[in-house]
Amino acid sequence: MGGRRVPREKALSALVSVALLALSGCRAEGGRAEATPPATTDATPTATLPTPTVAPSPTPDPLARIPASAAEARNGLQSLLGPAGPFDACPPHLRHSWNASCASADVDNDGLPDAAWLIPLRIPAAPGAAPAVVFLRTGRSEKFEEFAGGGLADASPAGEAIFGMADRDGLPGAELTYLASNCSAAVCTSTVRVQTWDGTAWRDIGPGDDGVPALNAAVFQGAGRSSRLTVSGGKLDIAAGPTRLTMRTYEFAAGRYRLVQTEHALPEYLYHAVVDADALFAAGKFEQAITAYRGLIGDETLKDWKKESGQGEGRHALEGYARFRIAVATAALGLDPTEAIDAAIRDGKEVVFTIAAQEFRRGFQEHGTVLAGCAAATRYLGTVSGTADTPAYIARLFNYGYANQPGKTYQDICRLP
Repeated sequence: MGGRRVPREKALSALVSVALLALSGCRAEGGRAEATPPATTDATPTATLPTPTVAPSPTPDPLARIPASAAEARNGLQSLLGPAGPFDACPPHLRHSWNASCASADVDNDGLPDAAWLIPLRIPAAPGAAPAVVFLRTGRSEKFEEFAGGGLADASPAGEAIFGMADRDGLPGAELTYLASNCSAAVCTSTVRVQTWDGTAWRDIGPGDDGVPALNAAVFQGAGRSSRLTVSGGKLDIAAGPTRLTMRTYEFAAGRYRLVQTEHALPEYLYHAVVDADALFAAGKFEQAITAYRGLIGDETLKDWKKESGQGEGRHALEGYARFRIAVATAALGLDPTEAIDAAIRDGKEVVFTIAAQEFRRGFQEHGTVLAGCAAATRYLGTVSGTADTPAYIARLFNYGYANQPGKTYQDICRLP
């Protein structure tokens, strides 16, 4: 039985063949069945879209925005200027995009021009009001020397004006000058830096003091060893205490710029008129001091800072102090101080100085010297008891804001030069 059976695959193949023959026969009979037409296609040719051309990415502009750090500024300069060799030290793009200042001179005396840049920085919490960084690159080097990092360089109008390269010490090679500023919550203090190359390192030969608060101008006059630097500033907000414009003059001597003169604007406040008279007294110029003290008494054109700042009347204390000092200066000249002492007691409106005048008279009469008179007055002024602290009271009388610290102490009232 098994030999006569068709295998499963062969049976299936036979059935398919029969079906195909039947289909062919149907198509051949008198057109009773129509041949299936071939599938049609759209005769309209399909358009071939061109492959879009992708534009190459533009080269990033290294000066697209003001740098936020010295590192960004250095990288931007390096990208813009390229390696060492001849280069345009101050291309317009650098000035316009970064508002940078540029300078060029030979600082290392090798016959090649060197370049320096003052570049503003975007530092929200910077130590300076107009934070910047200074770079210098010599003609033979690819290295950018950095000065006043961390935003200490000053790109304010005063900082831009003092920035440059010129001979400031009379020796071969130019010096790099810039302004460095450090700000507290109340005031910015600025110093002019003068960097010179000594053959092995940079050295600052600028002013060695603490700087000028609220600087508004710094100017060099002349060149080399004969040059002078004038710096003005010091005019602060009324909250700082009474302030006035001050100009300092520096000259080059013994290897750096040294202070040779300080000039103050005329007093606007009574307090400064007292300060000026005190300076004459401290210099032993007693006649001029007496004239200055007398001139400020009753001068209503001199403003009372304590009254302006809501701290009560300050004029009585300052005028009472001036009357007391007139008495002391008169005695120091070898003249009879009786009339001046009487005026201090009679006309003074601050009791602490009227009593001090009485004590001065007692000591002076008992021992016949100004020193003895001042010793007696100072003992009273230094009195501390259960009901009175005279030194603390005097400190309050002469508290004229943080711009005028330290104030006077009781020991300063009758101090002789």
